Amino acid sequence: MRSVVLLSRRHRLYAAAADWNLPDVELFLFDSPSEALARMAMGKTSVFVFDVRDYPRYRHVARKFFDLKTDADMVLVGEADSVEELRPEDPGVAIRHVEHDAEPAEIHQVVVRLLQLRRVRERSRIVGRSRAIAEMLSLIAHAAPLNVNVLILGESGTGKELVARALHDNSPRADKPFISLNCGAMSEGVLESELFGHAKGAFTGAVADHDGVFRRADKGTLFLDEVAEMPLGMQTRFLRALETGEFTPVGGRATLHSDIRLVAATHRDLGADVTAGRFRQDLYYRLRVVVIDTPPLRDRREDIPVLASAFLAEENARYDLHVKGMTRGAEQALLTHDWPGNVRELRNAISAMVVLKQRGMIGEDDLPADLRQPGITPGPYLPVPLAGVGHSEFDMGVIASGLLEIRRELHEIRAMLEHGSPAPWMGDGDGRLPGPREVVETFAGDAGYSTMHEEIPGDLQTAERTLIEAALRSSGGNRRKAALRLGISERTLYRKLKHWGLS
Repeated sequence: MRSVVLLSRRHRLYAAAADWNLPDVELFLFDSPSEALARMAMGKTSVFVFDVRDYPRYRHVARKFFDLKTDADMVLVGEADSVEELRPEDPGVAIRHVEHDAEPAEIHQVVVRLLQLRRVRERSRIVGRSRAIAEMLSLIAHAAPLNVNVLILGESGTGKELVARALHDNSPRADKPFISLNCGAMSEGVLESELFGHAKGAFTGAVADHDGVFRRADKGTLFLDEVAEMPLGMQTRFLRALETGEFTPVGGRATLHSDIRLVAATHRDLGADVTAGRFRQDLYYRLRVVVIDTPPLRDRREDIPVLASAFLAEENARYDLHVKGMTRGAEQALLTHDWPGNVRELRNAISAMVVLKQRGMIGEDDLPADLRQPGITPGPYLPVPLAGVGHSEFDMGVIASGLLEIRRELHEIRAMLEHGSPAPWMGDGDGRLPGPREVVETFAGDAGYSTMHEEIPGDLQTAERTLIEAALRSSGGNRRKAALRLGISERTLYRKLKHWGLS
């Protein structure tokens, strides 16, 4: 069952949300960030509604939400500036914004719309929380109920057939056939037979009548992959069949009729093919009534951890294995890879690693050789000597890694121990941590002041500067790669470079 998690300290919004009519959806109301995050960590959350008013540290809560590796949609209620402040942390993530003075009914409408898109996502097995995926799902949801031709564009491995199936499964033809045919690597004669079928004795080897995909897809959806590979001569006959619904099998005499919804796909630039005379212009415009782009994985890197987690769970279930997850170093290596094979390449890589590992955590040493990039993936998190045993100096970059990792874990523990007073209609609060806890401030920055301008030898800030310098050196001065290694956004890195005079 899907769930919606609402995090807010506004009683009026709580009271209104409690009356929302969301069939087959569980609604969880929280006023404590740690409790809301704990609920979402259990999985099955479809929508996270975050009212940032009254939460001074809302950026920290949002970062923790992104770290959950869930493809749940985020709805942020508050000032527009709040959304813009969150984007640098994860610029590609889709965030739906609702103005701070919006009525609860407006928020309810946004949630209902996202749940509708969630059904499209689940039927198609399309995974991702990036803006590119959100826009693609919105196009699918709008086009699916309409009996119009759709052209899907995108590189190989980006999931064009998943999009085609989503269009079919969310259309009035969902209970009718979905037939696919790849037009690549077929001669004109073979392709004509596959499209329209052939009669017995039409050619040598035709020992029986054969129904082509046009006939088999009657009343349903026909998906033609790599349609740009269709020979020019075949394009003329195909266009006529598409316009009239009528066709004649190879070697046959009777004219047959078929009612299909056509979805075509290609990785090529059809417009350029038209200009070059390789593709008929009239067929091109017939195909591209609605155009859906499938983004390459390198343009939606924020989806890589979500996809990897989903694929890992699928492989565990398929083979009854017990791989728990990936170390931060292994995940960072996935983020820095360019993925020329896109989602298909990532799925195959995860499948291979899970089958070989079988249990425990996938580390950097478990990655295929082409995914290991020396100098970009982070090293060990515990301080180690720079040279051999007895050396008096330590690698400050490694020490900084350890300190920053410890700080991150302390932040997580602190968030888990925070306790908010429950709203009166929340009952026991599903997933609530029992009893209040005293929180000890461990770092000056957490207590409301900063030591950024104090350069005490050996303190955290000095180690931070050393770590930034080491990351820049190891990435050859590439700031994007350095930011990925450090686990921060490029904007944050630029700010720190300016502060330390390293820009």
